[in-house]
Amino acid sequence: MGVSRKHAVVAVALLVALALAMPVLARPSRTNLTLTDACQLAGTKLPPGEYVMVVDGNTVTVLHNNKVVVKATGEWKKADSKFHDSGFACNAEGHVVQVRVEGRDSYLAIS
Repeated sequence: MGVSRKHAVVAVALLVALALAMPVLARPSRTNLTLTDACQLAGTKLPPGEYVMVVDGNTVTVLHNNKVVVKATGEWKKADSKFHDSGFACNAEGHVVQVRVEGRDSYLAIS
């Protein structure tokens, strides 16, 4: 008993669709940010100003004037709902504890 030609064609089509979707799922998120308050990420102080936040996998990179200011890694955790904006959530001491990406229902927890 072999696999029918119809089943083989369907399996190949599914594999092709999955292969085409993977780069879209893995694409880094790039967002312009305006910090109105100073905060600290991975030991680096970020004064108020204009930044670019790039989230790629478990890593967030913050750029200012096209130069890397800081990189940090974290762990993705489930949020209660999707975020309407991208940005940072800071604790009372001004340390970034969450990196949020618009449209996602999870956040990058920074410890």
